[in-house]
Amino acid sequence: MDTSREIAPNGNTPYEAPWVGEALAAAARARVTVFGDFALDAYWAIDPDDSELSVETLLPVRRVRKQRYSLGGAGNVAANLLALGVSGVRTVGMVGDDLFAGELLMQLERAGAAAADMLRRQPDWQTQVFAKPHLDDREQSRVDFGGFNVPSPESVDALSSALAAAAERSDAIILNQQVPAGISTEAMIMRLNHLMARNPDKVFVVDSRHRPGAYNGGHLKMNSHEAAELAGRPTDLSVPIPQEAAIRFARHACERIGKAVFVTRGAEGIIVAEPDRVHVEPGISADGPIDPVGAGDAVTAAIAAVLGGGGSPELAARLANVAARVTVGKLQTTGVASPSEIIAMSRGGENRRIPPLKQ
Repeated sequence: MDTSREIAPNGNTPYEAPWVGEALAAAARARVTVFGDFALDAYWAIDPDDSELSVETLLPVRRVRKQRYSLGGAGNVAANLLALGVSGVRTVGMVGDDLFAGELLMQLERAGAAAADMLRRQPDWQTQVFAKPHLDDREQSRVDFGGFNVPSPESVDALSSALAAAAERSDAIILNQQVPAGISTEAMIMRLNHLMARNPDKVFVVDSRHRPGAYNGGHLKMNSHEAAELAGRPTDLSVPIPQEAAIRFARHACERIGKAVFVTRGAEGIIVAEPDRVHVEPGISADGPIDPVGAGDAVTAAIAAVLGGGGSPELAARLANVAARVTVGKLQTTGVASPSEIIAMSRGGENRRIPPLKQ
């Protein structure tokens, strides 16, 4: 349904900000493929009582009171696309021959993603899992599975073929690189660059945590510190990057690739650098505690959905900004942002925008 054409009883659109309907309508038109590091986020609630000792080791026994699993990495990007109401989502990735693989695939399919192109039961490959034990609502040291994965040449061939076929039936393709030991190796990125060169009419959105400079032909989505490193100005993560500097880094990346670049700045919003202009989308203030896990996935999904549906980069950044604000309000989960939540957050959002950091 084209939500931009819904009419309220007073004869106006039901959105206080007219752009919201336009952005959601563009997203609803898009068919999107997600390629990359699909993962599970595991949340384990640990009982604080450690009085029981193991008979074998005499060490305290930590008992899990509750456990839950949600899509993470590229899986959470797919979940956010589906929550936005896009026309269709295809997934191309890899899972191992382990118990987590079945849970990940079931969650993808239950969410509504087409998972037929996921390579399954791959030998010497662990399904990516980020296990997050919580004790008294405080996250403990994370336990990761799949940190030593290396795709075989045969897997690279199979993934390349599956992605090329999926791209033909998509308006936008997201290339997600989340972990160093994932499927986006040097050899795989070369294949991805060839795919982008062969499909100049398609929208490609690259979200690469470790190797953004290796991709050619797609829109880049990165945070300000990643943009600084790409510009040859690496900055410690504890040091905030002022807006003026972030704009310079965004322009540098845009000049390098010749396409729109989206630089996220956490609570300060998003910068969009296009070849002929720069737009700054201010952040939206948060009331109460926040959890930033998964906010970047919401941004990536919104950008690809709007661009894939024919929207402008500025419109994509606006939707992404609000979607991220929705997700950070969901604690201890890799949340998603639905159209109704985006509409609710956008109401009065102009009055909650955060002014840029002083230079």
